[in-house]
Amino acid sequence: MTSSKEIKNPGEIDWLERARKSKLAHRVALANLPFEDKIRIVVELQKIDNELAKATGRKTGQVWEI
Repeated sequence: MTSSKEIKNPGEIDWLERARKSKLAHRVALANLPFEDKIRIVVELQKIDNELAKATGRKTGQVWEI
């Protein structure tokens, strides 16, 4: 008798494989961005973090000036 872990739904495997490949492609694309674009992304994330901090009563951080 086989355990339920050994029997996999083929649809589930396909979905997981597509998700894994998509995530890998996204990471490769981000890694290949020019340095300047990566800095712009960091600044945007800093702005988002500050907005969330204000909304939740946390101390806001510094946003880099570029």
